[in-house]
Amino acid sequence: MIELLPTVIFAGIAIFIAIRLYSTLGRRDGHMEAPPASDPNGRPSLSGVPQPHLRPAFEGRAAAGLEAIAAVDPRFNPETFLTGARTAYQMVVEAFAKGDLGALRPLLADKVYQRYADAIQARTERKESVRTEIERIKSAEIVEASHDGATARIKVAFEAEIATETLGDAGERISGDIGTLNTVHENWVFERRTDTNNPNWVLTGVAAV
Repeated sequence: MIELLPTVIFAGIAIFIAIRLYSTLGRRDGHMEAPPASDPNGRPSLSGVPQPHLRPAFEGRAAAGLEAIAAVDPRFNPETFLTGARTAYQMVVEAFAKGDLGALRPLLADKVYQRYADAIQARTERKESVRTEIERIKSAEIVEASHDGATARIKVAFEAEIATETLGDAGERISGDIGTLNTVHENWVFERRTDTNNPNWVLTGVAAV
């Protein structure tokens, strides 16, 4: 019986050690994690390595220019740009009708802002006011794009349904009719510098089509 005692003690120690090893290594929430699976041909797995983002090539008549812009600004996205262009269109049209130079200032290049400011000043001197309502922007399409030097330039063709009228000092209608929708076709040119951290585009030209 005494001779069996050391054997029992050592067996107990072995079981204790085995339990401790299992508690440390056998649980998923222990300090060690299973290594990622490797390729059977000996190549390391790339599942945890960030892969470069590949986007489809741009299409359409402005594709070459859009590619040139994206080459210097990888964050550029035409759909996101058009969403912003639609918003800018509405903001500019409404701010001009209201004579709100503060709202126009950050949206326009200097030369365009000055033309709008002069028109608003002349309207004020004549004691006229303008009412404008945009029913909807039917379409907005990028028709030209380029990157020259450090300037990205995009032309957007807008088609919108707008009602507008000009009123005199006494509220009499001078021109237009707020109750009549007109389909407006215009080309707007937006530009921004690509050698700065400023992501904002400004309006540099407007032409009726």
